[in-house]
Amino acid sequence: MLKFILPLALILAFGGLSAEDEQLVTIDQVPAAVKATILKASSGIKIEKIEQEIKKGQVVYSAEWTDADGKTEVEVTVAADGTLLKTERDAKDGKDHEKGEHGDDGEKAEKAEKAEKAEKAE
Repeated sequence: MLKFILPLALILAFGGLSAEDEQLVTIDQVPAAVKATILKASSGIKIEKIEQEIKKGQVVYSAEWTDADGKTEVEVTVAADGTLLKTERDAKDGKDHEKGEHGDDGEKAEKAEKAEKAEKAE
């Protein structure tokens, strides 16, 4: 019995079993720079959901809405400093369309990730 209670107590003491820390927030709860980026990206369309998450030790915000055409789900990921990290569009055609900050289809993010892995390997 003690073998079960001790690990359970440690899990509860250190924040639970969650693999990802994410929390629903409102547009008024995000930093001003994040709010400005999300509002600019959404072009005044009603934002359906905003999540504050921890990814790779950094706080990021993901906002979701349905585009004006009513056929496209849009999700943007924004860094805590307001930098637009990723835009993802999921059309009803079932295809995912991801773009990095400058419309480079994620190429910039992919290169940065490869460089980070190379640095860690050294």
